[in-house]
Amino acid sequence: MINSVITAERLASFRLYTSEEEEKEQRLGVCTKLGLQPYDPSWTIRKTLFASDVDSSSRLLLRKDDVDNYVLPYMGKDDVEKLFGSICKNDRDHASDKEGESGVKVKVVDLDTDLSEHQLVLKRWSSTGSFVLTSNWPKEFVIRRGLEKGDEIGLFWDKWNACFWFKKAPPKPN
Repeated sequence: MINSVITAERLASFRLYTSEEEEKEQRLGVCTKLGLQPYDPSWTIRKTLFASDVDSSSRLLLRKDDVDNYVLPYMGKDDVEKLFGSICKNDRDHASDKEGESGVKVKVVDLDTDLSEHQLVLKRWSSTGSFVLTSNWPKEFVIRRGLEKGDEIGLFWDKWNACFWFKKAPPKPN
């Protein structure tokens, strides 16, 4: 059993952060705090789902700027090279996602469902420069989570664990 004096000394040594320091960390996408919950990333990629994200198109479209700013700088060099070496020519190239085809396999952790892990494939479209998450997107997210057009989701690329964190925003009050 730890002595209560030692415990009190250790607790007293914890650092308190100013709001400016917290804002700076949030802006930089880092966290130096230790905690029991995953870092709240403020969901650097936010998206309101379109019909094409939840229909038979079988993919989640991500804005080029979002992936360029919040994912690629923190993704491994080999994965970035593989991603740009295997560009989809158009939105139909992803339809037959077979094992070994273009793109980079990424893990997506669903924070809403007990940190369940899912494998998707991240690809880049040459026509628009946009990015798509394909492969198991319909089964693992659209169907399993009951996602619909108009739902808001958040994604965050975790550079330490090389994965996306996923969260569905609660419905907006009427």
